[in-house]
Amino acid sequence: MQNLTIEHIIPFILDHRSIGYVLLFFMMVLEGEIFLIIAAILIHLKVFDLVDVFLVSLGGVIVGNMLWYYLGTIIGTHGFTKKIVARAEKTIFYFLPHLRERPFISIFISKFIYGVNHMVVIMAGVLKIDFGLFIKAESLASVVWVILQMSVGYFFGYAAIRITNNISRFILIIVA
Repeated sequence: MQNLTIEHIIPFILDHRSIGYVLLFFMMVLEGEIFLIIAAILIHLKVFDLVDVFLVSLGGVIVGNMLWYYLGTIIGTHGFTKKIVARAEKTIFYFLPHLRERPFISIFISKFIYGVNHMVVIMAGVLKIDFGLFIKAESLASVVWVILQMSVGYFFGYAAIRITNNISRFILIIVA
């Protein structure tokens, strides 16, 4: 049985790269770190284009942020979610105690605290933080965040390829 190497899988991904970009967009709407890092590794392998990944990722993140914010506005208007919202609010204000007084900086910082950002975005909707301010903070944070995650993936991909060319070992390194 032949060992599967990265060179064997690249043509398949190249043949289906438009599907890959669509998948990347939707994964960025939901949860993006791992998928953006993988996309950046594919940039390093010259399978994906740097500008395309940046624009698709940024678009997905911003659309996702707006959807999470909108979800917060819906949750905030229903009485049956009061206990959940109160518990989430307590957790969020533990990490970002000045969300109400300084929403721009709190929203910006939340982008870089793993596992907190979506809760903060939903809470911004619950608290009815000005949507324009919210979009400015999230857009700026998203640009910085996408660049940082792409950089990690690009350089991590370089290191992983130098360690092994075997696809199963490569995936194991990425997962680790």
